[in-house]
Amino acid sequence: WLLYNEDGSSQQQQLRQGEAHIAMTYTALCTLQTLNYSTNPQFIQQHIHKSSITKELKQLQRPDGSYQCCLQSSTEHDLRFLYCACSISYMLGDWSGVDIQKATQYILNCKSYDGSLALLPGQEGHGGSTFCGVASLQLMGQLETQMNKNDSEWKRDLIQWCVSRQMGGMQGRPNKLEDTCYSYWIGGTLRLLLDLDTDSPILLDCPALRQYVLKCQHSQFGGFGKVEHAMPDVLHSFYSLAWL
Repeated sequence: WLLYNEDGSSQQQQLRQGEAHIAMTYTALCTLQTLNYSTNPQFIQQHIHKSSITKELKQLQRPDGSYQCCLQSSTEHDLRFLYCACSISYMLGDWSGVDIQKATQYILNCKSYDGSLALLPGQEGHGGSTFCGVASLQLMGQLETQMNKNDSEWKRDLIQWCVSRQMGGMQGRPNKLEDTCYSYWIGGTLRLLLDLDTDSPILLDCPALRQYVLKCQHSQFGGFGKVEHAMPDVLHSFYSLAWL
């Protein structure tokens, strides 16, 4: 890459390789999955260093079961990165980098009084973190067991909390505005919970939710914004389309 000096001249410098980050690893593997590369055993063997990835995952897991995002430059840790670790392990078909018992207990420690899940223990429940926790339990094969173990009311409370977030569109937590991305986060959580029952009813007003999401498209530029009349962005466009 080129570094420009004050006098307008330039000098070429070598770009240093960045530190591995659990979210970027997750994103890269999802991209390869979308492009069908991850289903090619020869490609995986030649290009995906599974043992290195699982070794780093094991180092990223903290004593409380959570995951931090990278080894050196940050100790940030919460349910987002635990979900990344579970997704990575599921896509690689190798769970040697995850202590499932500790990870499961950390998710349970993030439960709020209303059944939702917070990013960290003791915080307020949130649509994004609730999805991350519930999806992680599903990927680890623990969802049905934990929903019916000891606390038989948790599933009922969690479903009620999710359904109560609909205002037409979905809000991420009580007393907040609607936001298109929560159609995915909370809609996805409900899908995982209700799939445990074969005769589950449809609990959301899907036509109203669809109408809200579609109204958040930008008529000139295309794409979806977080709310009606907002500028579109890649994140909310992705989650809006993923829900639709």
